[in-house]
Amino acid sequence: MLILGIDTSTKYAQIALVEDEKLLAEVTIKFKATHSEKLLPEISHLLDMLSIAVDNIDYYAVSIGPGSFTGLRVAVSTIKGLSFVTGKKVIPVSTVEALAWSLPYCKYQICPMIDARKGEVFSALFRWKEDEFIRITEDMVLDINDLIGLIKEKTLFVGDAAELYKPKLIEKLNNNAIISSSFWNTPKASSVAFLGLKKLRENQLVEARQLVPKYLRKSEAEIRFG
Repeated sequence: MLILGIDTSTKYAQIALVEDEKLLAEVTIKFKATHSEKLLPEISHLLDMLSIAVDNIDYYAVSIGPGSFTGLRVAVSTIKGLSFVTGKKVIPVSTVEALAWSLPYCKYQICPMIDARKGEVFSALFRWKEDEFIRITEDMVLDINDLIGLIKEKTLFVGDAAELYKPKLIEKLNNNAIISSSFWNTPKASSVAFLGLKKLRENQLVEARQLVPKYLRKSEAEIRFG
């Protein structure tokens, strides 16, 4: 079974192809141009390198947010287009869930954080317990101080906002704050794909027309002119 995973929720575009439990390829690119100009050509290039036709992909897994409004729209519209053409179903994946999924041997609570600007973050709380991945809270957008107020135990923080707010996290939480290496601060397309496989087994898939980004709040334009 082939699953194509895509994440464009940050300034990086990431594409991965997994076959059952095996990663076949993963590409991470920081585009100078917009994701919309390069995403489809990079998908095509990755499949060409593997000599795999797009029709042979069984499912598409896509990070639907929260994250960059523009990036999320690009990923969702691209996957919708591919799904309409090929007739394959889609598996939506939370961006913050994909961040936490990348750290399976962590013995602490995991708090993925994506910068939502204006002192706010997109976040949620997760935990790995042996081989079981546990969601503690739903995805949320909240003030960084409110997030800090939720932390009552030693926690691993990961994501671009973990790096951004590192001094505040350490000041307020002391030894309860563990800051991940910057290597893990970007959601991995392979995590999106493997999470997609897990959600497929739980029958969490949708038709292309049902796929929508998870923004969690209004865009700046909607706030100004809505």
